[in-house]
Amino acid sequence: MSTSTVSSKTGSTSNSKNSYLELMKRLQDHETYFQYCLKIQEFGTKKLIPFSMNPIQKILHSVAQKQHKKEEHVRIIVLKARRAGISTYIQARMFKYAATNFNKKCHITTHSKDTTQEMFNMARMYSENYPKQIKPDMYYSGKSEMWWGSKDGGGLNSSYSLSTVEGSEVRGSAIDMLHCSEVASWGNRAREYATGLMNCVVTGHNTEIWIESTAQGVGNFFYKEYWRADKKESAFQTVFFPWYMMREYKMDFADENEKDQFMDSLGKEERYGGKEEKDLIERSVSFDTEDGEQRFGVTPENMKWRRYMIDGNCQGDLNIFHQEYPSYAREAFVASGRSAFDSNALSQIYFEAEEFRKLIPGRKFAVPVNEFKDVHGMSGMRYYLDPNKEAELTVWNPPREGRQYRIGVDVAEGILVDGKSDFSVVTVMDAEGYEEVATWSGKIDPDLLAWVCTTIARWYKNALLCVENNNHGLVTLKFLQQIHHYDNLYMEKALDEKGQRTKKKLGFSTNLRTRPLILDHLRQLIRERVLVVHSKETIDELQTFVIHANGKEAAQSGSHDDRVMSLALACYMIHMYPFEETQPSYFPQSRGNREIYVGA
Repeated sequence: MSTSTVSSKTGSTSNSKNSYLELMKRLQDHETYFQYCLKIQEFGTKKLIPFSMNPIQKILHSVAQKQHKKEEHVRIIVLKARRAGISTYIQARMFKYAATNFNKKCHITTHSKDTTQEMFNMARMYSENYPKQIKPDMYYSGKSEMWWGSKDGGGLNSSYSLSTVEGSEVRGSAIDMLHCSEVASWGNRAREYATGLMNCVVTGHNTEIWIESTAQGVGNFFYKEYWRADKKESAFQTVFFPWYMMREYKMDFADENEKDQFMDSLGKEERYGGKEEKDLIERSVSFDTEDGEQRFGVTPENMKWRRYMIDGNCQGDLNIFHQEYPSYAREAFVASGRSAFDSNALSQIYFEAEEFRKLIPGRKFAVPVNEFKDVHGMSGMRYYLDPNKEAELTVWNPPREGRQYRIGVDVAEGILVDGKSDFSVVTVMDAEGYEEVATWSGKIDPDLLAWVCTTIARWYKNALLCVENNNHGLVTLKFLQQIHHYDNLYMEKALDEKGQRTKKKLGFSTNLRTRPLILDHLRQLIRERVLVVHSKETIDELQTFVIHANGKEAAQSGSHDDRVMSLALACYMIHMYPFEETQPSYFPQSRGNREIYVGA
C-alpha cells in the first residue's frame, strides 16, 4: 500500500471522527437533538416526522432550563389544556437524558394501562427510528422498559421505564427523572403513590420531577398540589398555558365582511358568555423565555373557533368549554354542574378583578392587637394600622367621605381542612355599589379578633358590623361590646321563648333557615353581575363552593368557604340596610378619641 493511500485513509478516518464529535456536540442542544434523533407521528396523518417543538413546548423547555440553571434540578407542575404536546415534550426530554448519559434512570407513571402502553410505544418508536450512526447499544427492551448498555455492565447502563399509577416497580429505587402523568386521574390514593415515587428522587444533582395533568374538578391531589405550588408553598413551579396559545385553535374567515360582522356580534349572546366573550378578545399572556418575552393574544380567528367548539364538541355548554379549554388556571378546575354560583358570571368577575389588580394591586396592613401606641401626644388604647406587605388586611379602596360600609365577619370554628384549621375572615363592602373594598383573613383567637374588627370597622366610618353568633362568634361579640365598646353591631330580632314578643339578639345566627337566605341573596348578586370582588382568594372560594350530594351548599372537599360566608353576611347587611343619602340614626358616628391611626 502506497504512502499516499495510507495518508488518504488516515485523513478520511480523522475527518470522520471530527464530524462525529462535532455532531455529538451539536446534539447537546435539545431542539437540535429532537429534530435530528426523534420521530413522532404527525397529528391527523399519522406520518412519521421529525419532532419539532411547537411554541408551547419551546416555552416549557425554556422554563425548565431556567429553573435547572438556577436550582440544579427541575420541579415543575403543569396544568394542561387539550393537545398542547406537554407529555410529548417531557417524554422526549427524558428519552434524550437516558439515551445520552451514563447510569441514569428515567421513569414515567400514568393513570391507566392503556396510557402506559401508548406512551411506551412512543418511546419504542423513538428507539426504532434513531439515527444508526449514533444509536447506543441496547441489551433489553420489554413491554414497559428499555436498558441501554451491555450485560457485562458496559455502555450507558441507563434505563427508561413506565408503570401504572402505584409505581410499585420502582419503590425504593433511585430515580433521576420522574414523570407523573395525568395525576388528577390517579384516584383516592394519589397522594400515597406520588409520595412513594417522589421520595425515590434525590434533591439536586440534575434530577427532575414533572407532574402534569388536565384538571378533573376540585379537591383532588393534583388540585391541591397545583395551588400549593401557586402560593409558593412547595418546591414546584406552576406552568399553565391558556387555550388560545395553541396555533391549531383558530378558524379563518371567508372575507373581511364576515370578520366585521363577527366582531360586531361579540358579547351579545349569553350562550357564548356574553361580556366574557367580548372581554376575551382583549386578553393576552406573556412568558419570559431565553429568546426574550413572548406574548400571545386572543384573535378573532380564535374566537370563531371557540364558538364552533362550544356549539359542537361541548354540546352548547360553556362550562364544559371552560373545563376542557380554560383561559386561566382556576377556570380549568370548575366542578361542572355542581357549582353553587353562576360559573360564567364568576369567570367574568375573575377577569374584571384581574384587570383591577393590575391598576390597583391593593395595600397590605397589619392590624396590631394587645398593643398601645401613643400618637401626637395622645395616650391610651389605640386602634391603628401598620403597612406590611406580608400582613392579613388587604385594602382595595380606603374609606372615603360620603360613603357607607357594611362588614361581615366569619369566625373560625377550628375545623380542620387537610390538617389545617380554618380562617376567620372580615369582609368590608361599599354599601352603595356592592363592592369589596377590604378583606382581612387570618388565624386568631376569637377575643383578639374583636380588636381586629374594631380597628377595621372604626376606620371604615364606624361601619355596621355583622358577626356570626355561632360557636366562637359569641366570644368575639362579647369582647366587641363589653371590652371595645363598639356601638354599631348588628342585632337580630327573634321571638321570645313563649313565641309572643320579639327580643333583640346580638349578632347573626347562621342556621338551616338563614344560611340559604344569605347564600340565595349572594347568588342573585353574582348572577345579575351586581357584585364587585377584587380579591383573588375570595373568587377562588366562590368557584369551589359547590352543591354536595346531600343538597348542602358548602366548600368542595379540601377547600375553604370562610370568605364566602363573610362576603354573604356583608352583602346581606347592604340588602337589609341599603345606602341612604342621609346617614340614619342607627349608624352612630365615630368619636374623635377613637380615630384610627394609619402608619405611613
